[in-house]
This record gives sequence, C-alpha cells and structure tokens, in this order.
Amino acid sequence: MAERCVLLLTRRGDGEAAEVAGLLRRIGVPVHRLDADRLADVRAVHGPDGVLTLDGHRFAPTVTWVRHFSPRAASPAGAAGGRMAHRDAWAALARQLALASPAAIGADDPGQLVQRDRARALGVRVPRGLVTTDPADAAGLLPAERYVLKVLDRHYVEPSPGRLAWYLPRVLDRDRLTGVPGLPRSTPVVLQEYVEHDAEYRVYLAGDELHAFEVAKERPEDLWTRPGEVRVRRVRPPDAVASAARALAGDCGAVYGAFDFLWTGEEPVFLEMNAHGDWHWFEREAGTDVVTRAVVRTVRDLHRTAVGDARPAAVSLLAFLGAGRAG
Repeated sequence: MAERCVLLLTRRGDGEAAEVAGLLRRIGVPVHRLDADRLADVRAVHGPDGVLTLDGHRFAPTVTWVRHFSPRAASPAGAAGGRMAHRDAWAALARQLALASPAAIGADDPGQLVQRDRARALGVRVPRGLVTTDPADAAGLLPAERYVLKVLDRHYVEPSPGRLAWYLPRVLDRDRLTGVPGLPRSTPVVLQEYVEHDAEYRVYLAGDELHAFEVAKERPEDLWTRPGEVRVRRVRPPDAVASAARALAGDCGAVYGAFDFLWTGEEPVFLEMNAHGDWHWFEREAGTDVVTRAVVRTVRDLHRTAVGDARPAAVSLLAFLGAGRAG
C-alpha cells in the first residue's frame, strides 16, 4: 500500500516551508517536497490508481500545499518552445494534483478583482479603485488627492530562473500619476484611492486559528525597500477585523491566507489576501512563532482527516506545538 503523505510544492529558499516540513516530520506526518527550481532531473509518474511516484518515492497525497511553485524558476535544457511546454506541463500537473488531493492549500488564489467583489458582497469596505492601462487618464473616473498604484498580480516576476524583478506599490499625488516604472504602457494596473488610517494589520488565518500583527510604516514599499524602518508587533486585532478575515476566508474557501487590512478608527478596510503569504519576517520582528505553529497544526489536522485518524492529539504533541490558540 502506498504511503499517505503531505505534498509540498514550492522552491529552494522557502524558509517557512522548510521549517513546517521539519516540524511535521518530527510529529510523525510524512512530507514530500518538490521544488520548482529542482525539476530538471525529477522522475515522476502519476498512476491510474492516483498514486504519485517522485524519484522512487511512491505515495498518495493527503494534503497538497502549493506555495512558491513557479515553473518560471525551472531551467530545462532544449529549444525555447520545449522549455515553455516543460514549464506549462509542470504548472498543469501541480494544479491537477491539488484538485485531486483530499485537501489543498494555496491552490485557489482569487485575484484582487474577485477579492474586492467578495468583500463588498460581505459588507466589508474596500478602497475605491479600478483597473486601467492609463492611470493618469483613469483618475478622472476616481477623483482623489492621493492614490495607491500597484500591479494587478504579484509584485514580482522571474524573467530568468533565480532572478527576480520587483514592481512595488506606490503612493502618488494626482499630478504625479504615471504608469509603474519598467512596465509597458499597456500593462493593466490597479489604481485605488489612498485611505487615511489609524492602523494597519497583517492577519494570518490558518484553519480555525487567527493571528495578527500591527504594522507601522511610512510607504507601502517599505516592507521590501526599508524593512529596518518598519515596526511590527503582535496584537489582538479589532473584532471587526478578525470577523472580516474569517468571513473572507470562508467565502473563498481558504484554509490559509495572509490578509491585509487598514483600520480607520471606525471600521476595517480590506486591501487584499495572499494565499501564499510568508510569515517568518513578521514573526521575527514580533518575537514569536505563533503562525508557524498554527500552520503545522492545520496541516497535521488535514492530513489526519485524510487518513481517517481522528484520535485526539497526545499531550506531548500539544506541548510541542503550543497548546494555546489565539482568536
């Protein structure tokens, strides 16, 4: 009989994944990791019985966790067309493995437009915004004194394996609105009003656990360009923020998500959710590891459900992972 195993799809350098996989193995949850930048010599078979064999390891995934598994990181040999087909095929296999698993994390990542629509439908405020290829012209449809301009997808791309190019959010006055530097003029971008706020929160939801950090910074890009100037502390967020995060996660079917909110003193303002959001940096700045432990517990519980193991966790296991849960 094939082993029942968590399948982790990511890439080298993913410290969060490495720590979680190590902790899961220490508590008896088997994990097989496949990195997008180590695909060149991988031997894979997905059999008619649904069993997967990767480099001789035969197993049936219980939980497929898709994190930073970008086939752009792969560097196969051959002609350009063949390399593109190789990357597309691995991306398709990752999506289909996630769909075929009893549980999946990170496989369904609704984009900003869908997230905003769902938030509005749930009664959660979002900044007024639009998508445009010409921010200066489109500002006439969205009168404001200051704007946030950001790319529609992730803030980075990988033009060649191992080399990232960043396109970070910017806060701009109306008379300085142009496109995002380095992008072609016809690139769709998000233009939204700048919302004055009293606080900003990064909220992590893993399973039924919710953990939040208050983030103080001057500009949106400071997290990447001036991390030393950003102040982070673990907090209990306003009840309305926690409720909005739980409602959005439930509506999206997200087992895990990193949610960004502003707080205006009266209500939360939802910015976006990242289904692959990292947490080590926030934990390190706040001197905690609550998100790591929450993610381990969540993956453990999903794995045990898939294998039909409903026994309560042993006291020693709860002590190892931290018995307290923040709400």
